Amino acid sequence: MSLNDLMPVGASRRDRNEPYSGYYLRDVPDHDPEITHTGPGTAMGEYMRRHWQPVCLTQQLTDLPLALKVLHEDLVVFRDRSGEIGVLHKHCSHRGTSLEYGIVSDHGIRCCYHGWLFGVDGRVIETPGEPPDSRLKENVVHGAYPVKECDGLVFAYMGPPDEIPEFPTRETFDRDDIEKIPFLVNHSNNWLQTYENMMDPVHSVFLHSRMTGLQLSKSFGEIPHMEYEETHNGGGLVYISKRRLPNDKIWVRHVHFRFPNEAHFGTLFDISDKDLFFQRVYVTRWIVPHDDESCTFFGWRFIRDDLPGGDRARIGINSIDFDGQAEGPDYESKQRTPGDWEAQAGQRPIAVHALEHRASTDAGVTLLRQLLRQAVRHETPSAWPTESAIGARARRVDRVNSRFIYAQDSVLTVPKLPDKTEDWSLLGETGRRVTEILYEADRLDDEDRDTFVKAKLRELSSV
Repeated sequence: MSLNDLMPVGASRRDRNEPYSGYYLRDVPDHDPEITHTGPGTAMGEYMRRHWQPVCLTQQLTDLPLALKVLHEDLVVFRDRSGEIGVLHKHCSHRGTSLEYGIVSDHGIRCCYHGWLFGVDGRVIETPGEPPDSRLKENVVHGAYPVKECDGLVFAYMGPPDEIPEFPTRETFDRDDIEKIPFLVNHSNNWLQTYENMMDPVHSVFLHSRMTGLQLSKSFGEIPHMEYEETHNGGGLVYISKRRLPNDKIWVRHVHFRFPNEAHFGTLFDISDKDLFFQRVYVTRWIVPHDDESCTFFGWRFIRDDLPGGDRARIGINSIDFDGQAEGPDYESKQRTPGDWEAQAGQRPIAVHALEHRASTDAGVTLLRQLLRQAVRHETPSAWPTESAIGARARRVDRVNSRFIYAQDSVLTVPKLPDKTEDWSLLGETGRRVTEILYEADRLDDEDRDTFVKAKLRELSSV
């Protein structure tokens, strides 16, 4: 008898649904490579490489190089003495020594082994061990990527050099009335588990509220009325959650994803039972893979006096000022008060979608995966920076809309209906009207858009 003869291949559905059926459920299928794998040449990896990706915080760049892994590539990041930032392949083009041991120079970085000097663009500036007439440096180029520094985050473009897109401009990025504090948090799981966790608002009801105490505000403890819509011609996705609050209030919340790995959130702190109109983004994040089993979410926390909550001292490296995001301090703590880090890492290093039994609360996750799959297959060209496959009119529309972010929180006065079913439907109707108002405002510039939305929400609210 062979080992294969002992395997439970022929187990029936009834066998698998009986109590104590672990014997029939022990096989673990492969994970889904199309949207989880991000190495060079993979569908998702090439998609991500066509977009600017954050790779580190500005504060991490000292007089020493910073070694890291991004999208399966070993890199070194440094700021030379002239102030320019380089993102280079980690291993020297001469004999492979790691440039994490290199010497940051006036212009570029010098390998410690034989002194070769590389510019931030990968050009070989000096090969000091070679004869004076050597032309070696003219025939060697070291791997390097274009860099943008923006409000404490360092971004790199790791795609084809002849397809560099414009750096993304969102309406929330360049406001001068708000402070942006950069942060990063490392996660020990596939990037998609962290990304799609944010498209699962119902987990906040349980993981962050009912199961382990209040990691977020108490308002998140009520199961919301949920709807999901794609945006930007398939280049984004928004969820709209609606919750009843005391005193005839409805809290309407939008969280907005921009593909492949960008997301924008409203508040994670207490929502009062007072009317609130178009309170904007609190957090922007990018989920950036190191490899297929680990990732970092980079982002900005937006701070302003009229935005509740916020602790600047807690925002930085592996730290953010709301609980449940970073790894617990020890194993017992992680078991007693698990948060997002534990829940996501606990799905296996790469989650196996074929073993899931998704429910109605997973509609957003299912749609997110579907849209990402369509994007990497080039079925939604507007999800890519280069949109050559769609018409000129569609390109113009997307360029106008690409700046706008729909993430927001509003609290409206809408009298509660005595019938629970009817009131539940009213939550949905109210959320859809708020969403329509956000879309209507896309034809306006930033300042007029804010004014328009707030005025329309005041009309919608029975103050």
